Amino acid sequence: MQNQLELIEIDKLAREFLLLDVAENQRGLVASVAQSYADALFPPKYDTGIPKPWIRGVLRNGAPAAFLMCADPTPEQEDPWIWRLLVDKSHQGFGVGTFAVQAAIMRYRELQLPRVLVSWKPTENNASGFYKKLGFIETGENIEGEVVASLNL
Repeated sequence: MQNQLELIEIDKLAREFLLLDVAENQRGLVASVAQSYADALFPPKYDTGIPKPWIRGVLRNGAPAAFLMCADPTPEQEDPWIWRLLVDKSHQGFGVGTFAVQAAIMRYRELQLPRVLVSWKPTENNASGFYKKLGFIETGENIEGEVVASLNL
């Protein structure tokens, strides 16, 4: 089967993206799309300030497959973050997550930013292996109870 991936702005398909769900062993490791929408509309205040959300969806063969939310740089937080990445359980293993992260990386390179950050919970089944395969390196920092990793651009 063909594997066409497309990064889109989430507008008319916003409700369809709400249906995305992770595999059972990933529950509790990433917030739901509904929670992410709420956090984008009413961003929480973190130690590093209030994030400025940038949201996109990934279509795989025309169907909603993943949700990506980044935190763009702000005066308080100079580095962009990959804030949320949720790949639907039925679309995992097809390169959807890699495609989404590489799109974010390309965007931040085009903006000539020096690095991009990501974090994960220090628990089983976390995304550390996924991000390390993409070149992210742990910084030794721990923010909000999560391990921080960076990728130099």
